[in-house]
Amino acid sequence: MSDIIDPLMPPYRFERVQPQLYRGGYPKPRNFRFLRRQRLKTIVSLIPEDRDNLLAEFCHAEGIKRVVIAVESPNENVTVSESIVSRCLELVTNPDTMPLYLHCLDGSNVTGVVIMCLRKLQLWRVASMQSEYLRFEQDGEIIPEESEFVEAYSGRGLVLPNPYAEWLWPGRVAALGGKCDINALPFKNNVHPVVPHTRLRQRMSTDICQPDPRL
Repeated sequence: MSDIIDPLMPPYRFERVQPQLYRGGYPKPRNFRFLRRQRLKTIVSLIPEDRDNLLAEFCHAEGIKRVVIAVESPNENVTVSESIVSRCLELVTNPDTMPLYLHCLDGSNVTGVVIMCLRKLQLWRVASMQSEYLRFEQDGEIIPEESEFVEAYSGRGLVLPNPYAEWLWPGRVAALGGKCDINALPFKNNVHPVVPHTRLRQRMSTDICQPDPRL
């Protein structure tokens, strides 16, 4: 009798966001074989509480670092704070944490707000980031509180890794002696030219930023 091989089943609403960055819902045991194929280094869980030991045991067995960030169950308001979003963005833009899987309970609202803030950091147009959000939203709408949160998110407290992921601002990351040229960022103010981190304090544009031909 031949062995039965479990099918490769991705988590609910699984999707690639960028190279080596994935999003989706809470992984179930049936998803573990699929996730193992992604050779993940990190799983970031945005969940109210963690009563399921199976995912923790899977991460331990596979040598995956798991970061659990407590958030409330999604309802008619935004359940993440600016500090939580900044922490998530530090993780998902760090090459040392990738491949990385970011998830909430259902892979929709909570994860969606974080990804919209990531897209804002990438200088996407508002219509584009909202269109991506709606692909994972079963109700087909963005509540006003979510739109207002993303619009108000300014990157306060966000410290990007150095180097950060090359896909963050394509064409604007220059490797110099194994380090990134932090002066190549698409922000003109509050950029420290010496320290090995970049602090973003100003409000980021919600419109696309055209490349500067002088860079």
